[in-house]
Amino acid sequence: MSMVQLDQCPVCNSKEITNILTAKDYLVSGKEFNINSCSKCGLRFTNPRPNDKELGSYYDSEEYISHANESTSLVNSLYKIARSFTLGSKRRLVNNYAINKQILDVGCGTGHFLEQCKNHNWQVSGIEPNDLARNQANQLLNGNVYQDISEINNGEFEVITLWHVLEHLPDLNDTITQLKKRLQKKGTLIIAVPNYEAYEEKVFNEYWAAYDVPRHLYHFNQNSLKHLFEKHGLKVVETLPMWLDSFYISLLSNKQQSGRNKYIKSFITGLLSNTYAIKSKDFSSLIYIIRNLED
Repeated sequence: MSMVQLDQCPVCNSKEITNILTAKDYLVSGKEFNINSCSKCGLRFTNPRPNDKELGSYYDSEEYISHANESTSLVNSLYKIARSFTLGSKRRLVNNYAINKQILDVGCGTGHFLEQCKNHNWQVSGIEPNDLARNQANQLLNGNVYQDISEINNGEFEVITLWHVLEHLPDLNDTITQLKKRLQKKGTLIIAVPNYEAYEEKVFNEYWAAYDVPRHLYHFNQNSLKHLFEKHGLKVVETLPMWLDSFYISLLSNKQQSGRNKYIKSFITGLLSNTYAIKSKDFSSLIYIIRNLED
């Protein structure tokens, strides 16, 4: 297996990086991967990591349900129930940032969020590199889902969303450059990512499911994400919690740590995580509302 080794931080270019833990890929390979931390901006990143050509093989599992709807395990069934609740809240959120309702969802998976938007009179487009997921999304939406952002030639968007996608993308800086080009001048970028400063990360450490190596290449806290977007002339104007993520991540983490589904324990951990985060603002996952610096 060919690995890519980074010798500096992808966000701030600092070479002051240290290995802080080793996490295991519980989903596909069973292999272990190091997670490094930048001492300056706080970004954590999987290092070394599989090269871009081999990275796709780590998504080849029916359990990876953002790409497939076939898995029927209880945990994944719970995920789908939670997803049905969150789709409406996401659509109501994006309504606050659009007049003409033009949206691009990057990493749209099987297209359920875009379907929710389309059913409420949005003009929708999506990006999804996975062939299986993209085909399902195109069937659901009657087209307008592409493999790469370069294939879109219908101008700029009022709203661009990435729901738990940024952490998967190999080239952070090129991605943000491309997103900014596609965003209207007064447009809004909405990004949701896990937050490693959440309470349950301290409970589970290397078993914390949101590390999800090697599919998650980057692991953000609030400082590192804000630093990344300021570097590209964008600013975080608001952060919002994703309340359900702490419960789902705690459930997966408990299973990784013990091999069993500990529903009550996971519920308690998720509840504690959200309770502590009310004061600290370090929820399990955060939604970042991002605009141009000059706005």
